[in-house]
Amino acid sequence: MKTAIPVFVLLMILVACTPKPFASPTSSPSTPPFSPLPLSASWEEITPIGNILADPMRYRGQEVTIVAYYRGWDLLGEAGTGPPRTRSDILVADPTGAIYIAPAGREAIKGLPLLLPFQIESTETLLRLRGTVELTERGQPYILVTKMEEIKGLPARVLLRVRRTGGFAGMDHELTATADGVLYFLDRKSRTHVRWKAAPAQIAQAVERLRPLMDGEVGTPLPDGFAYTITLQDGEQVRTATFYEGQLSEEAARALAPIQEWFGEAMERSVRPTPTPMQAYPEAVMAAVRRMAEQRGIPPEEIRVVSWEPVDWPDTSLGCPEPGMVYAQVIVPGYQVVLEVWGELHRVHTDRSGQQIVFCLP
Repeated sequence: MKTAIPVFVLLMILVACTPKPFASPTSSPSTPPFSPLPLSASWEEITPIGNILADPMRYRGQEVTIVAYYRGWDLLGEAGTGPPRTRSDILVADPTGAIYIAPAGREAIKGLPLLLPFQIESTETLLRLRGTVELTERGQPYILVTKMEEIKGLPARVLLRVRRTGGFAGMDHELTATADGVLYFLDRKSRTHVRWKAAPAQIAQAVERLRPLMDGEVGTPLPDGFAYTITLQDGEQVRTATFYEGQLSEEAARALAPIQEWFGEAMERSVRPTPTPMQAYPEAVMAAVRRMAEQRGIPPEEIRVVSWEPVDWPDTSLGCPEPGMVYAQVIVPGYQVVLEVWGELHRVHTDRSGQQIVFCLP
């Protein structure tokens, strides 16, 4: 019986087996080379995936650079939807969201290690990629990649990444914290993930407390105790230390306390969601919630309906016309909806049935 080889994997195998010619000193690459990472000065050049998911129409056709972890065939359950083009499309994720990517050709993955989309070990690989945001007919965004490379360090804007392992149940939890205040919790075994917002100053203070204790092991391992492998951004350096819960100095216990509190809050949020009551809103409003959840790759329960009101839109643009587009001048009954996602407000316009949904600028 023959087994089909996914296109993405086949491309990687072909590239890995192709001899690499020496570069001519006088030749110039067709695309600008990436600058070294990690560098805080280059953060503004990186687009968070969550920004693309929140407003796909704004990014459609634009070239973006993202830094994200390879997730293969959605191995950690972060997509919230299926692949946009073919079954061989792969997922990448940063703390703000997850998005599928597809290589534009062999040159896009030249120089990459062989990453197998079904191996969980590959999900620790950090990639920087450049490509164009495309949309499917249903409006699902993905990135057509023209250049991709493996890098070391942390994703842009991430100040802190923690891997908590051990305990009686052999847990494997991950927590990342960004300079913008986004906290992202991921249970790698149950494929549960939760995002929420904290004060950026709180995260910066936690990093300051940890900095003097980095580079090495802190505390003593205990049977069935937790180990916290902490990676933080310290200027131009990325530093790592492992904290063992239970036998810590007063300074180390104080430094670890915020992280333990964040893990505790994440567990509460993941087991006790506050669902939006389906019967409380018109179907078109709930359709807007579901569409937002699909684009952001999060459960609908993480989205709050702030307000909604019936509106008669003057044309088929539903009040959010795109430059250069022509719309039928007919009255379209619908709704204006405001949704909250991780503390950010988003304006969504719909028709009365919920079949037509337009995401306006946040």
